[in-house]
Amino acid sequence: MDLSRLPDEERADFPRTGVRARRWYRFERDLQDWLATPEGQFAAWDAARDVSASRAPSPAG
Repeated sequence: MDLSRLPDEERADFPRTGVRARRWYRFERDLQDWLATPEGQFAAWDAARDVSASRAPSPAG
């Protein structure tokens, strides 16, 4: 994870060493690997579609 993208106040709270940091980095690495697969790309597309559908105005009834 690129910590430079985080605001300063969040960067200070982010664990840089230890078990929590290793777990977080491993999660981020595995998530990026999964998102590069066809299944991950479909899941991201499907989630974005669901979010955009929930933001769309409901049809007048």
